[in-house]
Amino acid sequence: MAKVAVWKAFVSFLLLFARISFSKGDYSMNGTVYYTDGKYHIEFGVLDKENGVAYGTYDDALITTGWGELNIASGSTGSYSDQTIMFAAGYLEGALTAGRINENYENNYYIAFGQKSEQFVKKVEEWFDAQEEWMRNKIKSESKNSSLWRQMGNIVSQYDGLIAGYTENPPKEKEVLGKFAFQLLNGIGDYLTLGDVISPDGPPDWSSMTEEQITAKLGRMGHCSALIKVLPGYEDIFAGHSSWFSYGATMRIYKHFYFNLRDPSTSAKRMSFSSYPGYLVSLDDFYIMDSGLVMVQTTNNVFNTSLYKYVSTESLLAWHRVRLANLMAHNGEEWAEVYEQYNSGTYNNQYMILDLKRVELKKSLLSGALWVVEQIPGLVASGDQTEILRAGYWPSYNVPFYEEIYNLSGYPEFVKKHGPSRSYQLAPRAEIFRRDQGLVKNLTSMKHILRYNDYPTDPYSDNNPYNSICSRGDLLIPSDRSPSGCYDTKVTDYGMAKSLMSEAINGPTHQGLPVFCWSHFSFPNKHVGLPDCYDFDFVTMKPKF
Repeated sequence: MAKVAVWKAFVSFLLLFARISFSKGDYSMNGTVYYTDGKYHIEFGVLDKENGVAYGTYDDALITTGWGELNIASGSTGSYSDQTIMFAAGYLEGALTAGRINENYENNYYIAFGQKSEQFVKKVEEWFDAQEEWMRNKIKSESKNSSLWRQMGNIVSQYDGLIAGYTENPPKEKEVLGKFAFQLLNGIGDYLTLGDVISPDGPPDWSSMTEEQITAKLGRMGHCSALIKVLPGYEDIFAGHSSWFSYGATMRIYKHFYFNLRDPSTSAKRMSFSSYPGYLVSLDDFYIMDSGLVMVQTTNNVFNTSLYKYVSTESLLAWHRVRLANLMAHNGEEWAEVYEQYNSGTYNNQYMILDLKRVELKKSLLSGALWVVEQIPGLVASGDQTEILRAGYWPSYNVPFYEEIYNLSGYPEFVKKHGPSRSYQLAPRAEIFRRDQGLVKNLTSMKHILRYNDYPTDPYSDNNPYNSICSRGDLLIPSDRSPSGCYDTKVTDYGMAKSLMSEAINGPTHQGLPVFCWSHFSFPNKHVGLPDCYDFDFVTMKPKF
């Protein structure tokens, strides 16, 4: 027995050492979280599926494949409360990924704040604190009679566990991050709107920009391309997504969660999604759930800044409502009903919810197969768009689909001034998707279209590397160049999604374009712990538990 104890201690030491020296290469570790006498603790190097509340593995191959992969199961045994199950899951994630959380925060702090003043950062922190206080008070007062607030309490328990697991098992020789780091990481999408609302300089002054500057600015603001494609005979259906943001945000972890919650309002107990260290959400978004739903998202612009008066701390952030809708919804309509409640007006997106239960391969697409949701401050619009999908495809490229959202966002005036290439019908990516979606025959060609960028020769790109499906801001003219644009792609098909599987690639597209390397440029952006060059291929993602 003594030898066993010594061996377990030695293994734990090695795993802890690996956690503080991961940047030098790949590593894997696992652990189990126990709950005894009202306290949580973790045993590294142990996968105890019988006695632990939560157990899981973390495989970090960021440097060699572009991805880490996290698998966590919680509540599969025992009679634990839902809040205990969620706290333990968060605790395990915080402990396993602590070092990467520090690096990801350092990179994202620069993206968010750069040279902004400490006073501005303090205002953002105060806004997040006020919103969190309101939310926690609502959880206390409403959970007894509201399944929505009860489930929000479960999500907050996971969030609290994440912070506790990180704080009690911090990375060696690194600053231990405080609460604001986790508010910012999980709310970075919401911050994209909030920063403009709070900034003393106000929102962007589009009227003072050249067309090239507008294109570059829009490309840097965290946008994406998405496509849902059905084959002509309904032989298969594909869903894919390419994220656009700063390349400094490419510290990726693909996550697989299995949470055996008892609450009858739970629809999805398993979900797999692209994510980042310290995030309990995708951000991109790209989710596959055992409820049969696949959700992808792209960000829309709000040019009518008078809408910002509807942004309020007495609300649920977009990331909160996404987690709630994913957890509770059985179909796209229910997803929209959950999401539209307590709209914060931040991170204003188009969400596409594909319901695989309404897809009958080689037969039909039943009504409700595709539900599309759009948000602006003060309004959420949604509807069944299966009829459009039946014609072959649904594209998404950062321009609102619903007329009311489009008009209220200020697009008619913006298009009148800057031309039809800013419109829903004639945006460059709308034209490219319309031309090339018919070339998608299988998963390989689906990958190709979502990594596509042939800006030097494609007439629809007009020789601008931002005007394509997978943009490359680093290839702009030197005066506008920045390390931003399309930096990943995730794809799945009907059969894979049924098993919560996908294929994913990290990094800017090098499909006919040069590989991006940080060392080839002198950008000031932080890229701590990231690969130098992104010459990766697609990786198959599959849950272990």
